[in-house]
Amino acid sequence: MSLQGLVDATATSLDGARALFGQPVPASGLPSTSGLQSLKTDLRAAVDTVPASWSGGGGEGYKTAGGNGVAALDNVVGADRGVGPQVVTASNESRDGRSGMNNVVSDTRAGVNAIAPSTDTPAGKTVLVNHLEGQLDRAKALLTKSQQRGQMLATMIRSAGSGYGAPMGGGGMPMGGMPMPGGMGGGMSPLGSLSALSGLTGALPGLSGSSSARRGAMGRGAAPPSSAARIAVGDVSFAGRGTFPKGPAAMSEAIDAALDARGVTDPVARKRWHDGYMTLTGRESGHNASVVNVSDSNAHGAQMSDGAPANSSRGPAQCIPTTFAGHHQPGTSTSIYEPVANIAASMNYVMDRYGVSPDGSNLASRVPQANYAVRGGGY
Repeated sequence: MSLQGLVDATATSLDGARALFGQPVPASGLPSTSGLQSLKTDLRAAVDTVPASWSGGGGEGYKTAGGNGVAALDNVVGADRGVGPQVVTASNESRDGRSGMNNVVSDTRAGVNAIAPSTDTPAGKTVLVNHLEGQLDRAKALLTKSQQRGQMLATMIRSAGSGYGAPMGGGGMPMGGMPMPGGMGGGMSPLGSLSALSGLTGALPGLSGSSSARRGAMGRGAAPPSSAARIAVGDVSFAGRGTFPKGPAAMSEAIDAALDARGVTDPVARKRWHDGYMTLTGRESGHNASVVNVSDSNAHGAQMSDGAPANSSRGPAQCIPTTFAGHHQPGTSTSIYEPVANIAASMNYVMDRYGVSPDGSNLASRVPQANYAVRGGGY
């Protein structure tokens, strides 16, 4: 399958999953409740004000029938009051579920657009595939949670509806009250459709096994002391600022992809590097690849195409151009803002500059900025 084919297949599955939620109907309870309550009140008043002259079997029969009617209405009103809030909750769940899936689709699209310029490199392809897998995982988790909530709400509504005097038929309430769209094809469930796309990198030539490293399933290996290959400072690009995904989730994927690019496969080593760089990038850039520091001592030199002084610290790990060029990771982008390239260069730098071990065992002690337990500082 081609890279574009994977993107298209992911989009189809996510669109199908989103369609499950349908368009929620605004709900504020059951409209019948107030009318039934008024009817019950009127009937009770009528029974209580039966003239004393209504004696004998007819009078008693009227009182008995009226009392039974009041009791029945009381049961129905009680059932309404129990079911009404659950109907509101179900409507809100449908709305929130669709909103959550809209966010997944939007984040997927934004990530693909941002990563696309770097997919001419193996590392860039890996970042894209990991992004797609991460978004599919989000969608599956959202569907599973919504399905569980739907089943729970159905049980609660059936229980609350017992006061209506007749069993409520059917099984669990369908999620969002919507049938599965035919576009999913072949009768496959939405979760099945999403699961069928797991292990995307295995279907892409040249990237087999790269996403399994992200999941800790690869063989052992901690990479050489430094896998950098110097490039000329003049070859450093300042393109892409503002186009890369930001936030902890996006940075986590970028760190994993940087470890892939550097050949780090040992699960223990990957965790040390990953945890350390989640701390470091959070402190340096707030997990935002587009950050450029124009106020510290590095910010000097001619204004570059991104509007910042030439030597400014840039990107998620706040590399300066000379550091980025001198520790560039082969196969990654030459843009200093591209998260995978920026992070991989930073990793190579701390190994060369501070003697960090290839397995990351002394990363926290050698680079306090990567140690969550201490205050940290520049590196």
